[in-house]
Amino acid sequence: MMNARIIPILALAAILGSLVSCKENQCTYDAGGTLEATTITVSAQGNGIILSLPVEESQKVDSAQTLGWLDTVQLALQKELIEAGLPSGRRKGDPRYTAQEIQLAQVEDMLDKCRISVPTQGIVLEKYAQAGEQAYIGRPLLKVADLDKMYVRVYLSATQLESLKLGQEVEVFSKRDGKETAYKGRINHISDQAEFTPKSVQTQDERDNLVYAVRIAVENDGYLKIGMYANVNFHGV
Repeated sequence: MMNARIIPILALAAILGSLVSCKENQCTYDAGGTLEATTITVSAQGNGIILSLPVEESQKVDSAQTLGWLDTVQLALQKELIEAGLPSGRRKGDPRYTAQEIQLAQVEDMLDKCRISVPTQGIVLEKYAQAGEQAYIGRPLLKVADLDKMYVRVYLSATQLESLKLGQEVEVFSKRDGKETAYKGRINHISDQAEFTPKSVQTQDERDNLVYAVRIAVENDGYLKIGMYANVNFHGV
C-alpha cells in the first residue's frame, strides 16, 4: 500500500516541478516579438511599356544595377528635336535658348527615370510587373528588403522601460534547428508615446494596458527571416 501511494505522489511532484521549470524558462526573457526588416516599394517613375524587367524574387540587388527599362523611343526623339534647334556654339544661359534648354533638361530627366533601379541594396521580396505591361508613374514594380539588418519590435510597460536606454546592447534569441540561438542586438528606438497593448502581445504584467514600442536592431547572419519569432533579454549582455 505504501508503494501504491508513493508512486502517484512522486508523479504529481514531477509534473509540478516541470511546470515550475517551464515558467522559470519563460521568465528568462523580458519580451518577445516578430522579426522585421526595412522594405522599399520600387515604383515606376515614368509612363510607358516595360521593355525589360528580368529581376526575379529572392534575387539580391543593389543601387548600381539597372533592373529594367521603360520604353524611351518617344522621349529620345523629343531630345533629338530639341538638340537640333540649339546651335552648337551657344552660350549656356543665353536667353534666346533658355526655354529649349529647360525642355531638354526635362526630357533628359524623364529619360533617366525610365531606368528602373533601387536606392539601396537588398533582396527582392515581391515582383508586381512583367515586361510588356503598361507602367505609369507610381505603379509598384518591386518590393525590396534589406535583410542584412533585422529588427525586433517589442512592447514594454513603463516600469520595464526604467532601466533601458537608446544604444543599449541586449540579447536576442531565435530558434534554429529547434534550438535557441543568441544574437547581439541594440536598442535603436524607444517610443515616446504610450499605446494600448496589441491583442497579439503578452506582457509580463497583464494588468498593464498601456505599453511603449521598443525596436531592437539585430545583425543577420543569414538565418533570420522576416516573421520569425524572437525573444529578448535586456539584462543578459
